[in-house]
Amino acid sequence: MAVRTTVRPSPEDIVPLHPAHGYRLRRQRHPVGVRGGPRRAPRGYRLNDSERQHVRAGYELRERQLARALTAAGRQPGDTAENLVGQLEQRMDALVHRAGFARSIDEARNLVAHNTFTVDGGKANRSSYLVRPGQTIRVRPERQGRAPVAIAVAEYAEGDAPPYLEVRPERFTATLTREPQRQEVPTLRDIPLAVQPERRTAS
Repeated sequence: MAVRTTVRPSPEDIVPLHPAHGYRLRRQRHPVGVRGGPRRAPRGYRLNDSERQHVRAGYELRERQLARALTAAGRQPGDTAENLVGQLEQRMDALVHRAGFARSIDEARNLVAHNTFTVDGGKANRSSYLVRPGQTIRVRPERQGRAPVAIAVAEYAEGDAPPYLEVRPERFTATLTREPQRQEVPTLRDIPLAVQPERRTAS
């Protein structure tokens, strides 16, 4: 029995279709030439203008960074506002600043980018890295006596660290003991953080 090897046009006369593959055209639910079906845009979340400006100034974030944190907080189970606290306060740069290893968020971000710290002995040079409870941030031994870490540690006063962070200045370590709560974070303590889903406009 001879096997047809020529390609015949599809019923829609749009793309050439081999006889053995005709069932694929009949089964697809989207138009010919379009890959995949309709995609829904991910659900976004927002803060009001005053809260957004307060959070961005407190953590020195760009608008896109805050939007990513809001989206990640909305995908987690539980209260979105409390989840946002974890997305912001458990950042590497924020914890380095809270531990007293840097005098500002911007200084902490520069130190993290220059590979000054390790997390549980591993490399951690991204300021957006989220530290999990139980992990320990440590200043690399060759960086402990250098400025600005040495200056920040010298100015560190016992009791300045938040209750969810165990800091040992003499060892240049800080351990996140548990997830932070909003009332314990100085930057977020006095704002309501009314996280609301964005309204989708009909197209």
